[in-house]
Amino acid sequence: RSCRPFRRRTHHTTGMMRPLAQEPKPPIERITFPDWALVVIGGLFTLGGLLIIGRDFKTGIVTLAFFGLCFAHALSVVLRKRRARRQRAVTATVAGGVPIRQSRLRMGLLAGALLGLGGLHAAFTTNVVQIGIGWLLVVVGAVMLIGLASGLLYTAYVQFDPEGLSFGDRRGKAIVPWAAVTGLARTAMSNNPVVLVSVDADAIAIVPAAHELKMLKQMGRTRGTFGADFAIMSTVYGIDAPVLLAALQRYVTEPESRRELQRLPQLS
Repeated sequence: RSCRPFRRRTHHTTGMMRPLAQEPKPPIERITFPDWALVVIGGLFTLGGLLIIGRDFKTGIVTLAFFGLCFAHALSVVLRKRRARRQRAVTATVAGGVPIRQSRLRMGLLAGALLGLGGLHAAFTTNVVQIGIGWLLVVVGAVMLIGLASGLLYTAYVQFDPEGLSFGDRRGKAIVPWAAVTGLARTAMSNNPVVLVSVDADAIAIVPAAHELKMLKQMGRTRGTFGADFAIMSTVYGIDAPVLLAALQRYVTEPESRRELQRLPQLS
């Protein structure tokens, strides 16, 4: 089996589940005018920072850092949506028994970007408000890096097993039998793709028992926000939403496919 958590397949999924809700209009993979506008604006201001930096280093470097990050993010959104449009008909196989964790590299890069941007604002601006914002970004970035290094932050994971789907973190996990999945859908929050999973709450197991109250509260908040019990922000895990949704649909609707999720024994 491949060591990659997900492998895309080219055939269509059969027996699609009814989605929990209609996808927003326009479809979430459609590249909109605001998406392109942010790319153009970010690119122009980034270019402006490069032109300014020779005459006014402090203003130029702050402009370049801020709008360079904005441009990179806007461009990544457009590229992700283009990729998602090509993946609408794929299914996927998953390495079973392996926790698929939130991307520590992605979170580390974000923390480093906040730390660097905040440091530049604090060092090269004279406005009191901007200096305060800079130090705030430094603190947020430092806390994120410390949390990553200590293992206290970004510990959530999703795991596929023959028996079911697990949602967990360092405190515990909820195990959802495949038969208890009652709906799957894809939506978006602040231009970030989200895969929704609705379940029969009476059929899930939460371990340890001390984690049950926290997990049920979390499910309640997610249900209030999205109308589903679990919400997976796929980009945080470094997975494209169409691929993740296709894998979930396949294992829910094709029981025979779950045999491939059996974890292979470790070689001694």
